[in-house]
Amino acid sequence: MTSAPAFVTYEFADRKELCLSAAAPSPCRVMLVPPLFDEMNRMRKMMVDVMRSLAALEVGSFLPDLPGTNESRIALERITLSDWQTAIQACAQQHEISHIASFRGGALTVAAMDKASHWIFSPVKGATILRTMLRTKVAADRESGLNTSLADLTAKAEAGPIELAGNILGSQLFGQLNAAEIPKLNSQRIIRLESDNKPSDIQIAGSALWLRAEPDDDLAMSSAIAEDIAVWITK
Repeated sequence: MTSAPAFVTYEFADRKELCLSAAAPSPCRVMLVPPLFDEMNRMRKMMVDVMRSLAALEVGSFLPDLPGTNESRIALERITLSDWQTAIQACAQQHEISHIASFRGGALTVAAMDKASHWIFSPVKGATILRTMLRTKVAADRESGLNTSLADLTAKAEAGPIELAGNILGSQLFGQLNAAEIPKLNSQRIIRLESDNKPSDIQIAGSALWLRAEPDDDLAMSSAIAEDIAVWITK
């Protein structure tokens, strides 16, 4: 019987950030890097299910909170993509992570970790994430009787903090994300859904949970993800 995931911490910029840990009797430790913004909330239940499935397969895993998210004591508008990249590296070092599994925009936070082994689920460019958030903002403004455009909001975001989908982004984070491409790493395995025709190493059946209106799960997909990770780390 495996133990339930529990919170531990890692240090970043003289602060402690939370990290969910699922212990297992294995020398391999996988860090699950979450998606960004609303996608993180919609997929968190699925990622915790992956952790439980990995523990049942005797693979330990860690799911860090990014600085500026969840219970972090630093405001998101003070955070940059470079900060997230540094934080993920710090978490990996402090918890002796052997492999990294990134989900969606989380792949953008591991771009500098070229020496690590990477498993990447449905990676996406930063500009694509921002475009979705900007379009949501335009639609919400329209319902409130305001006439805004993507160009208007982009100019505002480049000049100072902007609220998108309940997240206050600083101009530096917006600019870095807007320029962030999907990383090409030395050792990587790309996984996509069967419904996705973009290049990948393997496709799995499942649901695009990041598109759901509310957080949801897909137990079969979580199990398939855990099994693929468990096989991948042994290669």
